[in-house]
Amino acid sequence: MYIIYALLGAVMASIGTIFAKLGLKGVDPNLLTAIRGIVMAIIVSIAALSFGKLSMTAFHSLSPKQWVFVILSGLGGALSWIFFYQALSVGPTVTVTVIDKLSVVFTAILAIFVLAEGMTLQSGLGLLLVFLGTLLVSVPWEKIKSLF
Repeated sequence: MYIIYALLGAVMASIGTIFAKLGLKGVDPNLLTAIRGIVMAIIVSIAALSFGKLSMTAFHSLSPKQWVFVILSGLGGALSWIFFYQALSVGPTVTVTVIDKLSVVFTAILAIFVLAEGMTLQSGLGLLLVFLGTLLVSVPWEKIKSLF
């Protein structure tokens, strides 16, 4: 089931990016990011309420350590949005989005060192291909050729 959720998340992220690029014309990217954050907070809160997951009991059940990690995660996500929409406002959609997806590679590296998760040869090869694909999409061919 997680694969279906992940695919739906990817499709929704791509739709959100296209709408954002359309909405960025003549709009400050920080304003767009703030509005997007408000809309997302409302939608996520409604979803959590409808599933019975948003309550004072739930808030009080979080440990101080969990609060710190949730807040740091929110900070990372907010900064990610700010930088992504700043780049999207001036750069080509595909290039910006592909570079943004290098987060997959960075996450895998951090998971190895911070979470002590392992990596298989297959995973490593896949991540290398993601990295190489990002270079092919985002760096002009003349610059790539000049490296060799």
